[in-house]
Amino acid sequence: MTADNQSQPNATSDELERTLADLTLDQVRFVLSRQECSTDKEAAERVGVKPATVKRWKYDGAPIDDAVRLMVEDGLVTARHLRRRSLAKAMAIKIAGLDERDPKLRQAIATEIIEWEMGKATQRQEVTGEDGSPLAIRFINDWRNPSPDAT
Repeated sequence: MTADNQSQPNATSDELERTLADLTLDQVRFVLSRQECSTDKEAAERVGVKPATVKRWKYDGAPIDDAVRLMVEDGLVTARHLRRRSLAKAMAIKIAGLDERDPKLRQAIATEIIEWEMGKATQRQEVTGEDGSPLAIRFINDWRNPSPDAT
């Protein structure tokens, strides 16, 4: 593989990222749907927009067709883009959980948020033998002490 071939996926990924950034969330949803539909009309109806809206987006210069083409080449960039766009909404939902009526649920959500920010609290574990005595380690098939039966 030549250096040019190795840099090509990055160029495509960068171009797709820039193209997706120029689209609205509804337009990105349409582009995703277009990957599974054979026509613009079918994809538009699937995401709940009128086919005329898609035509207007294209007429107004939204890079819909470019995004569809680039997405075929690099779906991972699209997934990351959608994740970033959804992060604020997801956090808002998580934060709203702090106002839940169920105190156990509120506690679990609060703990989760704290652990994201501060890390999980250290949980010490002590392994001992019976009644707290030191743990006895016995070797089976210990090559250092051959059994008398081996001779």
